[in-house]
Parts: sequence; C-alpha cells; structure tokens
Amino acid sequence: MGSAQTRFGVLVLFVILSVLMTYPLVLHLSTAVPGPPWDNFVWLYDLWWFRHSIVDLGQWPTNNPGIFYPYGYDLRLSETMLANKALIAPVLFWGDEILAYNVLLLLGFVLTGYATYLLLAYLTGNPYAAVVGGAIFAFCPYRMHAMAAGWLPLLSTQWIPLTFLYMERTIREGKARYAVAAGLFLALNILSSWYYLYVVGGFVGVYLLLRLWPWKRALRERGLVRNLLLGGLVAGLLVLPVAWPVLTVSGGSMGWSLKDVEKWAASLDDFILPNVYHPLWGDYFLSLRAFTLRYPWYAPGFVYLGWVAVVLAVIGLRRGGRQGRVVPALFWLGALSFLLALGVALHWGNRVVAVRLPPQVERFLSRGLSTLMSKWALHKASYYDIAFESGSVPVLLPALFLYLFVPLGNTLRTMYRFGVMTVFAVAVLAGMGAASLLGGIRAPGEERAPRGRYDLVNGSARARPAARALNGAVVLLALVLLDFVSAPLAYGLSEVAPQPLDRWLAALPEDAVVMQFPLTRSLSGLNLYRQKYHGKKMAYGHGTFYPASYQYALPTLGTFPSEESLALLKSWGVTHVLVGSGAYDAGWGDQRGQTWERVRAQIEASGRLRFVGVIYEQPLWRDERVSQVIYGSPPVVPVLVDKIYIYELH
Repeated sequence: MGSAQTRFGVLVLFVILSVLMTYPLVLHLSTAVPGPPWDNFVWLYDLWWFRHSIVDLGQWPTNNPGIFYPYGYDLRLSETMLANKALIAPVLFWGDEILAYNVLLLLGFVLTGYATYLLLAYLTGNPYAAVVGGAIFAFCPYRMHAMAAGWLPLLSTQWIPLTFLYMERTIREGKARYAVAAGLFLALNILSSWYYLYVVGGFVGVYLLLRLWPWKRALRERGLVRNLLLGGLVAGLLVLPVAWPVLTVSGGSMGWSLKDVEKWAASLDDFILPNVYHPLWGDYFLSLRAFTLRYPWYAPGFVYLGWVAVVLAVIGLRRGGRQGRVVPALFWLGALSFLLALGVALHWGNRVVAVRLPPQVERFLSRGLSTLMSKWALHKASYYDIAFESGSVPVLLPALFLYLFVPLGNTLRTMYRFGVMTVFAVAVLAGMGAASLLGGIRAPGEERAPRGRYDLVNGSARARPAARALNGAVVLLALVLLDFVSAPLAYGLSEVAPQPLDRWLAALPEDAVVMQFPLTRSLSGLNLYRQKYHGKKMAYGHGTFYPASYQYALPTLGTFPSEESLALLKSWGVTHVLVGSGAYDAGWGDQRGQTWERVRAQIEASGRLRFVGVIYEQPLWRDERVSQVIYGSPPVVPVLVDKIYIYELH
C-alpha cells in the first residue's frame, strides 16, 4: 500500500481534489448546502434534531412530537445515519448542523477515494494506479448526483472499499482481526443507510460466493469459514440492536407501491449518457433527454460509468489474471448490480421498454403475471402499476422478484441505488487496468518491487519506470477528472437562513399549531427544517415513511379547503394555516386543475379561516442551471419562493 509518506501524500491529494471537484462548496461551509432546498434540508434537520435532543432536551432522539402533530414522528421510520453522525460528531456538537453537513460531504469524497486507493494498492501493489481507481469511485456521477439531490446517507461510500479490502485480507491472510475489521466496515455501511443493507450487504454475499468458487475447497479451509462467520457475527452484533426496533415498529407503514418503485429506476441510457453536470458539455447532453416526470431537478445520467473508467475496466478484465477469482467476481458483481439498478422493468429514454406480441400471447402473459403479482407475491402489487403501452408486454427484470418476494424488498423505492456497486466494480477493475499500463500488477504475497518503482514520495533516479508510471498516472487521472468534473456545481447552492415567515411564526404563542398547503409545500425538507427557527408544532413533516395515522388522513387533507379537511385540522389543534398561492398556480395543487383563485374563493366561502396577512418569501437557491433545461414537471421556484397567505382557523 506504499510507505506511510505515500499514504499521507495520497490522502492530501484527495483532500485537494475534493475541494476542487465540489467548488464552490468550500467557500460556503457554514452558510449553504449544495443543491436545491429539498431533501438536503431533511438531513440538515435530522442533524439539528439529533444535537438538539441530546444537548438541549437531554434525551436520546427516538421520537419527535413536534412534527406530524398530533401523532409525532417515530425516528425509526427514517434512515439511520448513525455511522455518519458518529463520524462528524465533533463538528456537529461543537459547531452546527450546516458545517457538519458540509464536512460530512467533503469527508465522503476524501475517504471514498482514499479507501479505494488502499484496496487497489493492496490488490495490485501499484499506488499510482490505485489513485486513478480511487478518483473514479470518489468523483463518479452517482456521488455527484446524490450530493445534488441532498441524499446525505448515500454519500458515505468509503466503507464499501474498506469492507472488500478486509474481506480480501481475511481470505488471503487468514487472520481473525481482518475478519473483525470486515464485519465492522460492513456494519458501518448499513448504519449509514438502510439501503446499503441490501445494496452492499447483499453484494458482499454475492462476491463471496463468486470469489470462493469452488465452494468445496473453501469449506475445507476451516480457518477461513470460521473467520468469515466471525465477520458476519461482528456485523450482526453492531447492526441488530439498531435494526430490530425498526423491524418491529408499528407506528407507520413501511413500503412503497410498485408504481413508485418503477418510476425511480435507472434507464439503460443513464449508465452511458455523458456527465450532464459537466461545465462544458453537460447542458447539451442533458437537453438530449431533458423530459422528466419526477422531481423538477431530477437529471438523467446519474449512474454514468465514465468512458475512461470503462475502457480501463475492460483492460483490467483482460489483464487481471494474477488476481485469480477476484476479477470474475468483480465482473459479475457489477453485472448483477447493473441489472438491479435498472428496476422492475427495462427503461430507455425514461420510458418502459415493451414488446408487441400476438393478442393471444399478450393476454396469456398479462393474466399470468397479474395473478402472480396480485395473489402469490409476498408484497402484492398490480401488474398495471408498470407504465407500459396497452397491447404490449413490458421487459421485466430481476428487481421485480426482489420487490415481490424478498422480505422488506418493497421498502426499496429507488432501485437505481444498486448502481453504486456497479460503479464500485468498474472503479476497481479500472484500477487493475491502470496498473497493467503503469508497470504491472503485483498480487498480494508476491515479492515487493524495488522501492523507487512504485513509491509516490521516495522515487529516485535508480528507478526510471517510476517516473514513467507517475507521468502515465497523471495523464489517466486528468482524463478521469475531465470526464467527471461538475464544478462549479451545476445544481448551485441553497442558503440556510430564516425567512420572514419564520420570524413571524416565532412570535406566535407557544401553543400555536401550524399547517401549510398545498401538501407539496408542507411535506418537504425545507419547511421541516424551518421549525428550527420558529419552534412551533407542525401538522406536517417529512421522512422516509410517514406515520400510519397521518397517511390515513392524507386523502382528506388533499381536499383542502373542504369542510372535512378543516374539521380534521381543527381536531388536531391547528391554529394557523399557511397557503402558498404561487404553488397552486404553478400546478402543484393537491387536486387536478386547482388554481389560487379557486382555492381562495373556497376559503372565503367556508367562513372558518380568518385572513391575517401576506408574507413574501425570499430566494435562497442560486447559481444553478440544471432546472432551466429539464422540463415535464411543474416549475419548482413558486414552491420555494412563494406568496404566503396566513389564516387563523376557527
């Protein structure tokens, strides 16, 4: 893995690259967060509430009674983030949640690159190539998109290469301490995001099955089996105390409809569409497939593998013979995760690929699939929740089996996140390919090459191959960074500061309870976080899953300002209703065709809402260009910067 000086130099290099590749984030560490103000504010609030509960309330944060009022919110219904909070605890407790959020972002880039470097340096003995592979995984569009979308739990990918590093050391060197380390890092993956229970944990199992083939030989090595079981035990002991309360929670409904899952899959072209965040050609490639029916800031190409990385990975596949079963295991790991990332049905250009068949055949298949999904599946679903043209049959994929028949498989809404394992496999294979170009691969256990040949810091004139390898590595690294660069951040930054409405709400009596409409406004991360400033109970909130009682009430809330919705709000103790007029006129109403004029007329006719005043919100999202290209969803700006009508409920 190189000398201590080399490893330190690599760590510093990834710090510098992370600052440059996320520019201008470093200039706003304590005042803004990347991306539009949506899910990023969910995790800002999560960090703030974690600190507020422990420091100010003196209690472990398990429940938040001030949101989804009067039901409150069981925090077990959301992502764990426990490993992430432990990593940045000093910053969170001695700083604030904004600084902690951004430090965690930057640490994710630095540590992902460095951890991948350690894995590749161990596998190839070539630190130059290991840096190239580390950069591929650290700065891949999957991570850039997760940062832009505000999905903080998914960005702690540094534990993935560390898990595989210590699994390999366990297999090759047979030491129990490496098995313990592998189990620890596997647990940290899962305790960063519950998604990684399946995304990483499942593929650790797949990798071991492929890596240890033929299994009879592996099973005869009792020390290896004992160590692998030890690693699994360590992971289980760390995860189970946190996971068990989640599995047994009864306060909410945990599961997504097949319609939601189908919508949030990767399209086949998402893996090959060049970087849509790129400062030079990003807008052009984004415009080629700019239509989206998801979020207004959703962009295709979020699991783009990178042409430089793919070419190097192909070279690694062909020349990685010294690695034995590692190379085929990585290939199949990447291929299987690729299939799962494509979701329950094949997509191309954001549309389901379907095949026209003779009517008799189409009816036979449709009836069979409908019966299977609606009657025999563990998680029952409608075949027609998949959006395909009538008279055809969609090309169904393995993820449908995962959704229908695997326990908790229906909790995985965003299947494209399996793509992180595809990117990881490509990055490691690409590192092997780079090693074959930069002086060759030395498998672990082989005699160490002369020091000057591979040492990044202590090179000398005695080892000219080192200079050639260094120059080649610089060229490859530059090509990777050129392919993946997204700076200045295409999604811009969201300033974190109180709005005039927050100051007005803060002056209300302590027993005030607030509700907002339309529901797009209230059920969002931005308005969840603003509770920090005004401190009032809210009959809304946001989280991975909503409380069951609140879900039951959502259809009635969606009829606002009907008498039924107002009676429900009154029974909850709501005192003030905030209504965003711009959101209605932009098409974000809870009912088809709602406009502000129609809603205002219903409010005035009800007689139960007394007008108090109007407050204008201020812009907080700036320097972004992606939403200007994407179309197909209503514009988001009226939701973020709205004209708010305030009413008292009688």
